Amino acid sequence: MRNYSKLLLALSMIPLLSCKDDTIKLLEDMSGTWKVDEIVYSKVGQTALDSVVKYPNSIFQLNECEDYKAKVCNGFYNLQGNEKVNIQYNASSSFNEASIFVNETTRPKIDLNGSYKVFLDGNSMILKGPQTSPTYQGKTIELRLKK
Repeated sequence: MRNYSKLLLALSMIPLLSCKDDTIKLLEDMSGTWKVDEIVYSKVGQTALDSVVKYPNSIFQLNECEDYKAKVCNGFYNLQGNEKVNIQYNASSSFNEASIFVNETTRPKIDLNGSYKVFLDGNSMILKGPQTSPTYQGKTIELRLKK
């Protein structure tokens, strides 16, 4: 009977050991090539849209992490085919809120550096930010992306 109890206990622990960290799952869900549908700009502190700009032929590439424990991943974005901007990104899914931090490794014309709230819905992702200053020319940004 004792052996059966140990076996049952060991088997009941398997689901606990196989659960992924929520942040790692978020990073996996975010990885891939995302087409930039549009970027919405709003003046800081305003709810009204300032402008909506379409970005055809633009992508946001979020590569799979090489080291999920470090939770820092590489990628790039390319707007209008002008310049490829290398980034490092990480994510957090704490407090039921997903966020991504974009750290540009080069100086681009359009600066997307900062922390963004992430809203994932299947093949759609919205990045809202930056959450802290500096903002892009005094404006907040909402990137609307599709896989």
